[in-house]
Amino acid sequence: MIDDTHRASPPPPDHDLVAAAARMLSDVFGRPIQLTQLERLSEPDRRNQLLRCHCASSPDMPSSFILKKVENDPHAPLDQVSHNQQRFFSDWVGNQFLSGLAGGALHSPQFYAGNRALGFILLEDLGPHRSLVQPLLHEDAIRARQALLRYSVCVGQLHAATIDKLAAFEGLYHQVNPGGKPYTGQQAELERSVQRVQDSLRALGVLTAVPLAKDLTAIVSAVASPGPFLAYIHGDPCPDNVFDSGAHMRLIDFELGHFGHALIDAAYGRMIFPTCWCANRLPRAIVAEMEDQYRAELILGCPAARDDSVFEQALATICGYWLLNTLAWHLERALAEDDDWGIASTRQRIIARLEAFITTSDDFDQFPSLRGAASRLHAVLVKRWPDSPPLPLYPAFREPEPAR
Repeated sequence: MIDDTHRASPPPPDHDLVAAAARMLSDVFGRPIQLTQLERLSEPDRRNQLLRCHCASSPDMPSSFILKKVENDPHAPLDQVSHNQQRFFSDWVGNQFLSGLAGGALHSPQFYAGNRALGFILLEDLGPHRSLVQPLLHEDAIRARQALLRYSVCVGQLHAATIDKLAAFEGLYHQVNPGGKPYTGQQAELERSVQRVQDSLRALGVLTAVPLAKDLTAIVSAVASPGPFLAYIHGDPCPDNVFDSGAHMRLIDFELGHFGHALIDAAYGRMIFPTCWCANRLPRAIVAEMEDQYRAELILGCPAARDDSVFEQALATICGYWLLNTLAWHLERALAEDDDWGIASTRQRIIARLEAFITTSDDFDQFPSLRGAASRLHAVLVKRWPDSPPLPLYPAFREPEPAR
């Protein structure tokens, strides 16, 4: 459901939100709904306002809903340039698209309605947020492993269910955001990243050559044209963007969601959660189990993934993609100074992702020229950054310190 009856540009007061939300939910459920209480869940300075809306419900209805509102000032629903506005529409369409998939698998919160003019969506209230962060940082190896495997199943099911669904997604996007354009390709952005990385390698004395350029071109082409791996991807499947209900997991926050190469999500564990504040390493055996669980689900919608050589080449390609992004986004600044991002420093992340790509490239015998450049860069950076400790394992997988 889309509501477009209000035209106010500044953020409305809470009572306007409540009135609009109540009206929209009444339309969805076909009965009058009165929202009795608002509970703010987000911090005041966040990009989105997140409210839990309580209501007096009957036994066959939810007792609360989540209202997620973009915090643009002023709110401009026709603005096709605002970054926040585009993330809002991506989140809206992602949730609505996934909620409408057939098959019964739950990939996301249930989507109920969206209001273009006031800039909010109404979602299922999944309850207190327990994410993948808790087992990785605060629990033991057994629980963390179980959670990671359920997470991998969740991501695999999402991708398998959305293979061949690009047209339906684009149709919904244009319905929700007329005049807008969903994010569908990364070729120009990747080509700029390749140029930045090559410039940095030359400046550091890491020789580049034609074979390396061929490897980089192959990665850009595969990401731009995923072939059988084209699926709806979350784009930011970090541990805190996972909702763990115990029986299964669902993904939340689809602001970066789009159709792209499925393994961009699937390689997150192997490439150390590239967009996440809580980036630590996982044991190699756990990563292998995660990928086996993921692949078993993906094959149900993507038969090409059954072929070992096809899957391994695709996985190595996306590890190269994440290495390129890491170097393009962070290397220049890290050469000047280190900084902390969450539980790891930027330099730790760069070194660890170089190592992860080198291992993957060697294991699958893919992209030897990029592997060589990565190995030389690794040697240069380890020498330049002698005080940067190796990125540790997640706390759940660390050996306990001996008693004194």
